[in-house]
Amino acid sequence: MAHQRTIDSLLCMPHTLESKAEMLAEFRRTFNDNQEILAEIDNFENTYHSNAAVQWYTRDSFVCRTINQALRSSNVDMMFQLRYILTDLYAHLNESYRQMHRSLQISTPETFYRGQLMSNKEFDTFNTLRGSIISINTFLSTTASVQIALMYAGKYHENPDLVSVIFSIETKPEALARPYANISHYSMFQDEEETLFAMGSVFRIGNIRQLPNADNVWVIHLKTINENDYQFNLTHLATA
Repeated sequence: MAHQRTIDSLLCMPHTLESKAEMLAEFRRTFNDNQEILAEIDNFENTYHSNAAVQWYTRDSFVCRTINQALRSSNVDMMFQLRYILTDLYAHLNESYRQMHRSLQISTPETFYRGQLMSNKEFDTFNTLRGSIISINTFLSTTASVQIALMYAGKYHENPDLVSVIFSIETKPEALARPYANISHYSMFQDEEETLFAMGSVFRIGNIRQLPNADNVWVIHLKTINENDYQFNLTHLATA
């Protein structure tokens, strides 16, 4: 629960000039020997506004890399330094989620997919935790297309230390601890139909099985749950 409490604490902190300055200082410290990225950070400082958080995160840039580094490692000090943009990202997803579900009145489950290569050790951890409740430390990028997820799963890789995995994530509006939203209109790859789950999203691990007609690809089924279901026995995982 420590990671969840850290996230909740960060989300309660106000936006200030000090928190913005600390974020910029963290970016510059992380990339202090890369002049090209330091120039990008200067541009970010002059042009960034809260409504642009998702656009910056979806780029292959220092923003995404630094945020993911902090969240994957559960580096509380680094997360605190980045609280300015972390709260912007979360607020954007939360508002988009509320608007989407008000306008569409979604009441049926939705399914999203994420393909990735996973170490054998991490895959064994998921197998061990089957049926358990987990929290994903990072923001989690997914797609509505299983074919796109399959491309990211790297099914033709030849590394014996890695496993091709597709997460199949079933969401229920009444069972959601953290927000998610379709961000494809902000992405450089709009045809990927990207949906982003907020940091600290909580799921129950279901079945784990091989994908039919693709023996080297495994499907890990996840389901969203609500806050009342994860007060105890919560396992934190960082995913690529």
